[in-house]
Amino acid sequence: MATVRIMTPEDIDAVSDLTARIFGDPDEYEITSDLLKSAYHECPFMPPDLCWVGEEAGRIVVKWQILDLEMLVAGVPIRMGGIQAVAAEPDANHKGYAKKVALAALPQIKDRGFDFVLGFAKRGAFYRRLGAVVVAAENEIEIEVAGIPRLREDIFRPWVEQDDLATVLQMYNQLQPMATGPLVRSTDLWPWLLRRTHAIWICPAGYIGIVESPGEMEVREVVGQGSAFHEAALRKLGALAREKGIRRIKAVLPPNHPLVNCMMTYGFEMQTIYSRKAGCIGLALAPVRLIGRLRDVMDSRLANSTHSNLSVELNLEGPDEIDQIRLNEGGQSLRKLNLKLSSGALLQLALGHLSIATLLEQDPSASLEPHDADTLDLLDTLFPIGHPFMPHADRY
Repeated sequence: MATVRIMTPEDIDAVSDLTARIFGDPDEYEITSDLLKSAYHECPFMPPDLCWVGEEAGRIVVKWQILDLEMLVAGVPIRMGGIQAVAAEPDANHKGYAKKVALAALPQIKDRGFDFVLGFAKRGAFYRRLGAVVVAAENEIEIEVAGIPRLREDIFRPWVEQDDLATVLQMYNQLQPMATGPLVRSTDLWPWLLRRTHAIWICPAGYIGIVESPGEMEVREVVGQGSAFHEAALRKLGALAREKGIRRIKAVLPPNHPLVNCMMTYGFEMQTIYSRKAGCIGLALAPVRLIGRLRDVMDSRLANSTHSNLSVELNLEGPDEIDQIRLNEGGQSLRKLNLKLSSGALLQLALGHLSIATLLEQDPSASLEPHDADTLDLLDTLFPIGHPFMPHADRY
């Protein structure tokens, strides 16, 4: 049986070798292994003490790395553990070692102040057995270039990374004030975003980022302010596609993105995939604590709603947590709510992935007092359903 422990600096070579062999392309083993070794020595977001290993007979047979990142939740920077996939030696598979490592690590991750861990999985069965839930949908958009009006005045220029990076990062962090899903980017993080967008066009109001391949163009980021910017951005994308002879532009954006609203004038196709087993998955560690960090957001939502005259006492209960959150304490009348949900349901509620009504129906452990239409409407105000989304450049 494997012994679980935190990785030490002496384990870096063995862990990098294991990960590169299991997840890397055989032709890119050296590149992948060297990149991992470099990250362990230099990347502040991939600390060795957030890597747990399983050791058997003096050999590391499984490892699980967590990244130390900040993610926006309703515009609030929240410390989040980024899941790197479990890597195990082939002869160690199906022995329960990966689960043993994760179960040993998760309480320690929680004690270090992480409220949840989040990752992306093509097959999420392993994480679902640990209690993980899907917390975001995937959106795939296509628009015919022929339907996009011609660009009249080109306000964009190709970026120069050494000159424009600080501006791009500032725009990215500031121009999505209530978003859920994007990472908080910095000059320290940028070199370690392996999917970062290199083809960027910038103007004073914002920027667009695309990925090109033969005969295809995919929009990865559009960040800016105002309908005029997004109209200009769409026309610029059309012009770039025409230069390459591309007839359809693909985009990976949330359905509430301003560029998507702009596309409605010209027509487009969108597929939204709500998976229950794969994609963006989250494992709740302290979801009640997470919701407590959103107190100011909930106060603002309440103050700007038809319930602004209420003072709310929200008593939250999860499997291992209980907390009372007081909102709008100067309200004219007091409303007391008692809400009990599973950890996964609380995380989905906090991130705005599913509505309170859906969660109450799907969660057999759930309860709400009082359970009436007014209470459901009030909770919809505090936890509105949204479109949590992490851009591909932020993914790991």
